[in-house]
Amino acid sequence: MKQLLVFFLSFCFSYAVSAQENNEVLFNKGMDAFNQKDYATSVKIFNDLVKIDSLNSVLHYNLGTAYLHMQNTGLSIYHLEKSLKLQPGYEPARINLNFAEKLKTKVTKGNLPIPQQQMLYSVFNFLKPNSWAYLAIGSMVLSVLVLIGYRFSQNATAKKLLFATSIFLLIVSTGSYFISENQSGYLLSNHYVIIKDTDVVLMQEPRTVSKITSTLTEGDKAFIKEETNQWVKIQLQNDTIGWVEKNNVLMY
Repeated sequence: MKQLLVFFLSFCFSYAVSAQENNEVLFNKGMDAFNQKDYATSVKIFNDLVKIDSLNSVLHYNLGTAYLHMQNTGLSIYHLEKSLKLQPGYEPARINLNFAEKLKTKVTKGNLPIPQQQMLYSVFNFLKPNSWAYLAIGSMVLSVLVLIGYRFSQNATAKKLLFATSIFLLIVSTGSYFISENQSGYLLSNHYVIIKDTDVVLMQEPRTVSKITSTLTEGDKAFIKEETNQWVKIQLQNDTIGWVEKNNVLMY
């Protein structure tokens, strides 16, 4: 039984290493294709990698940049915005996003609402959600071990120190857990949309026979206010509010 367990763990480790190596090979092929200006191949490879690791800001940056060279405005803006959502301080993505915005046929002025989760994410983004979760688990285990030491210690000064340390580690564990939950919730939730097609109509009500509020262009960005199975209610940068069909937008 022990040998079987060792074999299983070795297999899992080998599989993980092999998968990582395969991803690195694919990444290098995508970069080679990009450097050779074969942007279509580069897009295909990075799309495959994004399906494997959807929360990788570098992959979204590379994909958005490849789409930028193909002058695919909507998809370029979407992936560059996604890259910045995952890594707010990623300056190369911000620079290329500015270039992508210039490809739009119509520039809309104004600012969109900022989700509360985004502000908290930006403050605690020096660690990723998984790292915060590991910190929560590790500090909880340490808190229990220190509390056991407190229970068996005979020295009054040591007992006070151990008890205070245990409480501190418990606070760290609880805080790290809530930060991890907030980070994960922000990354996995959709707050904005990018219009992926030209001449998309914004409706006053979530139905095809409703009054048309305005016409949107490829690459327009909007804030999500409400969703149904087929429609999403959005707020544009000029504060116009209306409904658009989900198949016309990319949500992130």
